[in-house]
Amino acid sequence: MNSNILIVDDKPENLYSLECMLSEPDRTILKASGGREALRIVLQEEISLILLDVQMPEMDGYEVAAMLQSTSRTRRIPIIFVTAISTEREYMLRGLNSGAVDYLFKPLDTEITRAKVNTILKIQQQQAEIERMNAQLTALNKEKNFFLGMAAHDLRNPIGNILTLASMLREELDENLNEEQQTCFEMLRSTGNQMLELLDNLLDISKIESGSVLRDVRTHTLESLLMDCIGSNRKIASKKNIQLHCSFKEEQVQLNTDRQQFTQILNNLVSNAIKYSPSGSVVDISAEIHTQEITIHVRDQGAGIPLDEQARVFSPFARTSVETTGGESSTGLGLSIVKRLLESNGGRIWFESAPGKGSSFSFSLPVCVGEMTENRG
Repeated sequence: MNSNILIVDDKPENLYSLECMLSEPDRTILKASGGREALRIVLQEEISLILLDVQMPEMDGYEVAAMLQSTSRTRRIPIIFVTAISTEREYMLRGLNSGAVDYLFKPLDTEITRAKVNTILKIQQQQAEIERMNAQLTALNKEKNFFLGMAAHDLRNPIGNILTLASMLREELDENLNEEQQTCFEMLRSTGNQMLELLDNLLDISKIESGSVLRDVRTHTLESLLMDCIGSNRKIASKKNIQLHCSFKEEQVQLNTDRQQFTQILNNLVSNAIKYSPSGSVVDISAEIHTQEITIHVRDQGAGIPLDEQARVFSPFARTSVETTGGESSTGLGLSIVKRLLESNGGRIWFESAPGKGSSFSFSLPVCVGEMTENRG
């Protein structure tokens, strides 16, 4: 990879000396006898490194560095100040604060000069390669999300049709089915619903990563959002003899939020708590209203998550060694989706858990930045 090095000095002999020191087959040495000429060259060429004399007439090195730092196109060009000024601390700090990455002091040591230049150019080349690879990965990720979303969408419809036809067939044959056949139909229904859940999760991930999640922000009361969640999960909890308890003080708090996304986040946490809670236990849902954010807690009395498995809880397809208490299945995508939804809305999620002591998952969303607002009447 060819590197363009710009050397700036008002004395021709210094330019010649530096050119001789730094010339190599894969380098182009550009020279400027003053600050204004250097700025013109930088605007015309892609520069990898600048060796900049400090003491020059009209515009000194500090002023040139400040000009380069003022624009996004040039502020990332590394600068080495070349100077005969004293190595006192104030001069060093002024140069580094002006954007320099290093200093060379006259008279120049050839080996040190070459070593510093080689090191900085190597770092530049590595950074350029990283940026190239990141751009490539971003493009591949977009392509992946496109095909993932398309495949999930195209698969969802036929699976839904299969479930509908199977349900109709079971109703038609209900009296003629033996126990084994009824079990097969139940397995078909359960497996189909698991596949639909997985496809829905994959669609969610592809939308979030591609930035195509549509939001319908409206005003809702915190009470209505929490009660909807309780209503949606009460039947499942009742089957396992689990109580859902909800507590919050400010009943009239108004939230500006996307109801579907908020419900998806909260339902995921509550349904997870039910899955891992034993019969006869309580899942507690509580809310705290602060000046800048609202925080929701979902606490269960389950087995808790082993310490060595907690770091991967929010990773896609992550599963812990903890078994559900009712044989429920899990795609391992729910908490990953919740985390991404919260982060896309300026929120955050965390949890506390210990073996034998249950888990408490909490999430916060801002209330004063347009996404949610608090109204205490």
